[in-house]
Amino acid sequence: MADEAEEAPPPPAKKSGGVVGLLVNGIGIFVLTLGAVIVGGSINAKLHPMPDFKLDKDGKITPVTAAVSSSGHGEEGGGKSAVYYAIDPPLVVNFEDGSVVRFLQITMEVMAHDPKAVESVQKNIPLIRNNLMLLMSNRDYQSMMSREGKEKLRQEALAEVRAVQKKQGGEDVDDLLFTSFVVQ
Repeated sequence: MADEAEEAPPPPAKKSGGVVGLLVNGIGIFVLTLGAVIVGGSINAKLHPMPDFKLDKDGKITPVTAAVSSSGHGEEGGGKSAVYYAIDPPLVVNFEDGSVVRFLQITMEVMAHDPKAVESVQKNIPLIRNNLMLLMSNRDYQSMMSREGKEKLRQEALAEVRAVQKKQGGEDVDDLLFTSFVVQ
């Protein structure tokens, strides 16, 4: 038996595809990858469309704010559609919670029924951001974790924006909304 195993002829050597085989395999992988990128890009474009942009008079590119219609029941503006303006980038402040330093990041949007009010907010945004940062940096961690604390902070921030608008001669805004609120 041992002699038979030694006498068995070795299996024939497999021929490799050589350079041509490697080239065909490489092109095939490239075509499949390219197809996946194109299909993935088109799916991404359908799921996440790009916002519309406009060029201001001073050459600054800004996203066009979409108008959302309001019901007009008891709201200021007499049935006009609401216009929103995002205060971007988000405000980030740090504060102490005992011996721990914590961070607060808030994304906000100003709502108005008068487009002139939004234009005024855009003009006054450096002063508004400054005042909001000062307002939010003096906070207690426990008060910000409750719904009532967040609502109180939102009302104070709205009052601050309205105060800046009044001081600078701008139109009054209707509301200020927190669209993101993160504490670490």
